Amino acid sequence: MTTSAAESVNENQRPPRTITVSVNNQQVELPEHRVTGLEIKQAAIAQGVHLQPNFQLSVKRGNRYEVVGDNDTVTVHPNQEFLAVAPDDNS
Repeated sequence: MTTSAAESVNENQRPPRTITVSVNNQQVELPEHRVTGLEIKQAAIAQGVHLQPNFQLSVKRGNRYEVVGDNDTVTVHPNQEFLAVAPDDNS
């Protein structure tokens, strides 16, 4: 196989695309644009963010945060901000 043939094979194989968001001010890589609240929390936990699966997740929309349920599907965008707080945290 020549170098140019190998390069053309590699061009047809797209690298996995990830979306980087922040959860509690820590970067988290997500594998897709459409994920559930639970998938966001699971990815954050797997990547070292200190939170629990039962934490309440919210997404920043302008100057406020909107709650994202575990089964809610969210279309994420690069650098989008999420906040996860313990269920008993009234802050």
